[in-house]
Amino acid sequence: MHATKPPTQSAPDFSLDEVEDGLLLLDAGRRVVWVNRAFRRLLSLPDKRDLSGADGMALVRTHIAPLIADQEAAGQLLTALRAGTALCGLECRIDPARRVVCSIRVPGGGTVALLISDITARKESEEKYRRLEQERSHYRELFDLAPDGYFACDPRGTILDVNQAGALLLGRERESLIGTSCWSYVAPECGEACRDLVAQLSSGPSEPLRGIEVWVRPAAGKPIPVSLSATAVLDDRGGLTEIRWLARDITRRKRADAERERLLVENQSLAADLAEERDILRTVMEYTDVHLAYLDAGFRFVRVNTAYAEGAGYAKEELLGRKHFDLFPNPENQAIFQRVRDTGEAFRVYAKPFAYVDQPERGTTYWDWSLVPVKDARGDVQGLVFSLADVTERVRAAEEVSIRNRRLAVLNAVITASASAFTLDELLDNTLDAVLDNLGCDVGSIYMLEGGDRMQAVLRCHRGVSEFALMQNRTLNVSHWPYNRVFVAGQPWFVEETEEAGTRDRDVLADFGVASLAFIPLVAESSVVGALVLGSTAARKTSQEGRRLLEAVGRELGAGVLRGMLYSRLEAANREANLYLDILTHDIRNADNVANIYADLLIDELEGEPARHARKLKAGIKKSIEITANVATIRKIRERRAGPVPVDLDRVIRQENAHFPDARITYDGPRVTVLADDLLPEIFTNLIGNAVKHGGPDVGIGITVEDAEEEGMVQVTVADTGPGIPDDAKEAMFSRFEEGETRGSGQGLGLRICWMLVARYGGRIRVEDRVPGHPEEGAAFRFTLREARGGDPPEQRA
Repeated sequence: MHATKPPTQSAPDFSLDEVEDGLLLLDAGRRVVWVNRAFRRLLSLPDKRDLSGADGMALVRTHIAPLIADQEAAGQLLTALRAGTALCGLECRIDPARRVVCSIRVPGGGTVALLISDITARKESEEKYRRLEQERSHYRELFDLAPDGYFACDPRGTILDVNQAGALLLGRERESLIGTSCWSYVAPECGEACRDLVAQLSSGPSEPLRGIEVWVRPAAGKPIPVSLSATAVLDDRGGLTEIRWLARDITRRKRADAERERLLVENQSLAADLAEERDILRTVMEYTDVHLAYLDAGFRFVRVNTAYAEGAGYAKEELLGRKHFDLFPNPENQAIFQRVRDTGEAFRVYAKPFAYVDQPERGTTYWDWSLVPVKDARGDVQGLVFSLADVTERVRAAEEVSIRNRRLAVLNAVITASASAFTLDELLDNTLDAVLDNLGCDVGSIYMLEGGDRMQAVLRCHRGVSEFALMQNRTLNVSHWPYNRVFVAGQPWFVEETEEAGTRDRDVLADFGVASLAFIPLVAESSVVGALVLGSTAARKTSQEGRRLLEAVGRELGAGVLRGMLYSRLEAANREANLYLDILTHDIRNADNVANIYADLLIDELEGEPARHARKLKAGIKKSIEITANVATIRKIRERRAGPVPVDLDRVIRQENAHFPDARITYDGPRVTVLADDLLPEIFTNLIGNAVKHGGPDVGIGITVEDAEEEGMVQVTVADTGPGIPDDAKEAMFSRFEEGETRGSGQGLGLRICWMLVARYGGRIRVEDRVPGHPEEGAAFRFTLREARGGDPPEQRA
């Protein structure tokens, strides 16, 4: 076998040999074809050494791969060379300070070219740029977030840049300040000082100017004092190009200076009064109700006030020099004293109970007391200040308040349950539940007096009562002892299982199956109407506070029963009033109809002046008929409880138009279904009737239906060419006969009825000029109705 002769390296291409990127050209057998000068320098190879025909893969593996810090990248490069696969942009670090990019090109014929570009300078440049950007961003952030205002201005005072603090100082938006003159925000009296400052900067001061105080004018509010510091920015020739201002709000400092001056004056006065105040403090300590004592580190009394000595039962001289716990032994308190002395931490306790062993008649007392260490300059505890305040009355008052709050909570629950009921039985059930839930009783029942003789109390509701107790006590005979004391005399009866309890009391407790019972009379209109009976299977006695609470509950329940009775009477009176109103409107309507018939007969039979009087009579009868109809309509509106239903608006409008055959009405609306009821035609009857009445026979009336601005609503407009409505009268058009107003006659109810019906249907009504700004050219009544959605069919009207 003959050895293959390595290819001869062709004459070097000067242009490739001079490029800065390293180039290694390998043939299909991965033998070196060409190596340029940059590649030799990269491998530290002599320029004279001929590498033609050398094993290119061995060259890369022994001279290039070891230089690459990332072994994975080195392996990727070798694999791509061996396979003849193109590779672009493989960045590698060949030593700590150098970075290169390796690329593989496949020109064809099995040859491959390895390009190595040194990107160290580019990377260093990018890193420097990144650091510069970070530094610029950092300084910009410091500039924007600085607590003081920073302004950059040109020599004429035009603001070139300002931070957020500066904008806040002037009370303006940052963007609005740029391009404006900074002198316009300085108080006029400070302008001369600022110009002198600029002149000093223009002369090139060696140091920044600091501490110049001026007044600036913010966008709102009074001028504020500001301390200015300025630095000049000069060009290469020493000319002033920019002034950088630092503005610090010194309002607080000014106030502090004023306050300091005031305090200095006060201190002079206080120094003169110090001795007197020391005497006053000594007097206060001596005559205060707080018990004060100063003890040394061994708990010996050094000083005590009169209150402490009297409370301890000793004279002052007997206490001084003696140890506290020799006189008042108490291991718990002694441990507290030792802990405060050893740790130097104060101790406070509130309402600490204490019982005088030698004065048991005082019972348990309560004290707020504190123990405060007194330290020397080194922090060592030298003594203890012991103070005690008797808060027994406060604690007992707080307990009383707690009891009253509990009583109010129970009464509030009873009142709420009573007020939410509509019937007497519902009232009794709700109230009994509220009482049992809030008082923790096991058994509860309510009896009510029934029958004409009121001698029987019948059980109306109960909770937790056993079947045996129900059998025995479903009805109580109130004429016999002891029930007559409750149902006749109206006195509460508390039955308790005590040694003093009589046979009758024990029998009653056994009948109800409890250990204690409370019979509380229910009084309404000064008469007993029933009784609340509550029992406990655990408690054998009812406390005095419990008795007072139960009596208060009985009074509230009696008031609730009275409200129920009054409500029933009110309903009866309301039904009677409605009956009278029905009779009245029916008879007036019949009388008006008869009078109207005779008025028509008189008009036909009379002539001249009598006929004119007859027509006036007919007009008056017509008004009476309208008033009666309006009153009946208002009553229907107030009594109607059912909600609105889908109604064909187009059908309603066309039917109401037909009721005015002589009127000139234009309408061509869409088919719309709205939510209303059978009173919807009354709106159109009143609006069209008003237009005809006030506009005369030649008035033009236009009705339109369109979508309203509010989603889900339609707007209906009834406009006329009549005399219109003045602006000052528009507001009061619908307010006549508002609820609570009883003045005036029954005329003018039509528009009020329109308002009531539109409000009932969930819309709004208003009156405007038919031609905006020209009330004399007619009025336009506009109201909205809710559009019916879904597949509900509209209401069919006969």
